[in-house]
Amino acid sequence: MNIGKKYKKNIIYVVLTLFAIIQIAPLIIVLLNSFRTNTQIKKFPVGIPTQLNLDNFLKAWKIGGYARAFLNSIIISGITTLIVVVISILVGYFLAKSTMRLKNTFLVYFGVSLSIPVFAYLVPLYYSFSKLDLVNTHLGIILIFIAINLPFNILLARTFVLGLPNALSEAAVIDGCNVFDIIWKIIFPLARPVVTTIILIVFVATWNEFTMANTFLQDALIKTAATKYIIFVGDRGSDLSMVYTAGIITMLPIVVIFIALQNYFIEGLTSGSIK
Repeated sequence: MNIGKKYKKNIIYVVLTLFAIIQIAPLIIVLLNSFRTNTQIKKFPVGIPTQLNLDNFLKAWKIGGYARAFLNSIIISGITTLIVVVISILVGYFLAKSTMRLKNTFLVYFGVSLSIPVFAYLVPLYYSFSKLDLVNTHLGIILIFIAINLPFNILLARTFVLGLPNALSEAAVIDGCNVFDIIWKIIFPLARPVVTTIILIVFVATWNEFTMANTFLQDALIKTAATKYIIFVGDRGSDLSMVYTAGIITMLPIVVIFIALQNYFIEGLTSGSIK
């Protein structure tokens, strides 16, 4: 019996290892090719660079106009993430602890909104924002990203709060704390894993988002890093070394953020799932 379990576990490990290799192999190829010349890549698409040449990165950064695009992405992603975190914790707490019947309506609304594809409301949303002069503005795209990211993260925060004992809130009320004191002094410190998870999910989603950003940010000076990369590939698609290098530049910030916050990511996703 033990031999059978051990054999099954080894098979699972092998399958997971192969899956991980398949997932990471394209990233490794892109990284290696970012240090190679265009001639080398066309001759041997997969290979190891003979030297770590950073000229590709300097050239791609300058030609692609990434300085401005990175600033736009940092502003948009940073503000969106901050607002989504605050609203998600506040509304998540309300949905978890409130006794109002209206909260079930909100749960249904958030659940349904998750199933609606972006393309279903893209045209009417663009028409509305154009009338409000919110096209080609940071404010417009930030509002869109906030609305897109709120439903899932509110439900995630609610799940976490449901896992907290009511005794914490009851003791705080006895000590004279109001609702906002409870959220700020008790919920937020305890919610570090789920807050970190929300930060990671929202920042990565807004940084990589293309459809909305490309539609609502048409001015070249306000383009995000993701939309700049697509334009860069279209303009210099034949120069593969530049394409691979620009890809690394675009994904580097989210890779760094994920590595820094990975210890909290799984803990945040599973918070409240086991009571």
